[in-house]
Amino acid sequence: MQNILPGTFVVFKTIGFWKPLHWTSSLLDWLYTFYMTIAFFFVYSFSITGIIGLIYSSNSLMETTNECFFLLSIIAVCGKTFNVVSCRKTIIWMLDTLGNDPSAPRNKEETIIQNNFDQFIWINTVVYGGLNEITVFLNTVGTLFQDIPIGTLPYNTYIPWDYSHGFMYWLAYAYQIISVILAANVAIAYDTLVAGMMMQVSAKLNILKYRFSNFTIFLDTILSTMSIGDRPYNIIKLEIERKLLASYIKYHILIFKLASTINSTFSLIIFAQCSISTIVICVSVYNLANMKLFTAEFTGIMLYLCCMLTEIFILCAAGNEVTLVSESIGDAIYAMDWTNLNPSTVKGLIIIMSRALQPIIFTSGHIVTLSHDSFKSLIKISYSIYNLLQQTS
Repeated sequence: MQNILPGTFVVFKTIGFWKPLHWTSSLLDWLYTFYMTIAFFFVYSFSITGIIGLIYSSNSLMETTNECFFLLSIIAVCGKTFNVVSCRKTIIWMLDTLGNDPSAPRNKEETIIQNNFDQFIWINTVVYGGLNEITVFLNTVGTLFQDIPIGTLPYNTYIPWDYSHGFMYWLAYAYQIISVILAANVAIAYDTLVAGMMMQVSAKLNILKYRFSNFTIFLDTILSTMSIGDRPYNIIKLEIERKLLASYIKYHILIFKLASTINSTFSLIIFAQCSISTIVICVSVYNLANMKLFTAEFTGIMLYLCCMLTEIFILCAAGNEVTLVSESIGDAIYAMDWTNLNPSTVKGLIIIMSRALQPIIFTSGHIVTLSHDSFKSLIKISYSIYNLLQQTS
């Protein structure tokens, strides 16, 4: 099995939410479970204490809104961690399906197609991950260089001990920094996992297109290597056509099943993230309009806004790409040299073309389609809410 989404799973393994598949030792299993429990504690406790801190907050409206949209992102991260851990077996099935036959590349040309997508996914992971890491570094570790008074924490969360000074203050400070770093890396891993899975579906569809385009070439290659004997050539050719077509149909169905599984596994969390991102974007822009340029707070919110926009864009772009490629399967079949095929084989190809008229569509909560148009609609909605805030302020 090929290594699928290596960058994503390195992050998941490092932060404690994906035990390596090759670990069979009970001791290693126990140690990683313990490590995962600690990671869960930091992320979930930070979310709970953040809610309590927001309830008892006496800050200004701008500070409260900043705390609110940041807390919403942390709550979304809680859903993402639960989704990955609870759906581990399903994700493993997806990885096996993507890495094994018939999905695995069979020749040099298919390997090139797969490598091009793998490289694009890797670049996407590095760029998005780098942007998030820079943002979280400036908003956490960077606060150490902002002359924050002792007794004041970077984030308004409820801490159940006196942290006004000394060791207890630095303990609370470290707790917040670790929690936010973990949450940011969960977001990096999860978002690149979902977008990466979608792009892998695009890769497999492109491989299927290549196989259909070269159907007659593969057919002639198989026939040239066979020992025909006394059997009629036309009968043998028809049998090979049917077997080859049947394998492609099964592959096409498998891709649809894989896409459906990805959709059902991640759709609800993606919907929650899109809803939260709409709020975050409009509130961030509203707050930025009332801040001095290039201050530490302005830079932090600007970077956070870029992360939100990038997060939604890569999901919408990946979903849009899958839809476009799945629609083009019929074109690849029509462009192949089907005139020399048996009429029954041509009828089978027509059925596949008819099925391809219903493209693969990824949705957010089975409500919003992930596409470029959806991304533009989200920006328009955020801008409308921003205008409403401006008019009521």
